[in-house]
Amino acid sequence: MRKRNSKPFIFFSDLHIDRWDRSKKERFFEFIEWVEETAAGVFILGDIFDFPALKGDSIWPRHKDTVNRILGLSRAGIPVNYLIGNHDISLRGIEIQEVNFRLTYPDNKHPFEVELLGKKVYMEHGHYYDPLFQEHIYDAVDFLRAVTGKAIDQSATDFLRDVVRIFQRRPKHDANQSAIKEKSEVGVPERFLKLWEEAAEQLLKKRRCDIAMFGHTHGPALSRMMGGPQFYVNTGDWAAHSTYVEMTESAIALKDWIDGSIIKEEKFN
Repeated sequence: MRKRNSKPFIFFSDLHIDRWDRSKKERFFEFIEWVEETAAGVFILGDIFDFPALKGDSIWPRHKDTVNRILGLSRAGIPVNYLIGNHDISLRGIEIQEVNFRLTYPDNKHPFEVELLGKKVYMEHGHYYDPLFQEHIYDAVDFLRAVTGKAIDQSATDFLRDVVRIFQRRPKHDANQSAIKEKSEVGVPERFLKLWEEAAEQLLKKRRCDIAMFGHTHGPALSRMMGGPQFYVNTGDWAAHSTYVEMTESAIALKDWIDGSIIKEEKFN
């Protein structure tokens, strides 16, 4: 008989710690303390930081306490997997695999799949499904950093992205309305969210996995797919929300740490 694992696996993403106030930081530290006491393993689906560092400042002095709290999980014996996202895409090319810690950048050639509690789980940050994501912008930033030896600040990245978007705008009759709506939203505009659900459905079929999980959108989601025991999951964020996913042998649940709510829960059987 297989030994039952009473500890859950925890998933979260899109911390964007550069945007936090003191209260959000304190509540996250409370969350990490709970994870250390509770979790069998942790998976972070990208975007802890916003790279390049704002105004060329170093990330480490401002955020070493937060980073150390997360790395402390691995030192406490809890396996931590970090999947690089688009806001920290400058870390790609760095593959770290140590005891209880792994840093990697999943893509089509190197998918990230793990077997957890009898379920095959596919994970990635999810930026490749974003129609507004322009990978060559990040390639340009990496190139300029390599040539100049300096970090290109966030305003330069935003400028490059805006130049691309100018040529992707919709007709004038609804351009202003779309701009107002997108400005008020955090993460991916709501009208695009269906793209990740569709991508999950294709991955569940193609890779024959039980769960397809993304971050990136900042839109927490958990839904049963194709009428069967397969699931699309989005971990949400810690910018507008404080969401995480908890997976046990019997269920998968989407929760909000700060308000203590269970947003949605699905039983496996």
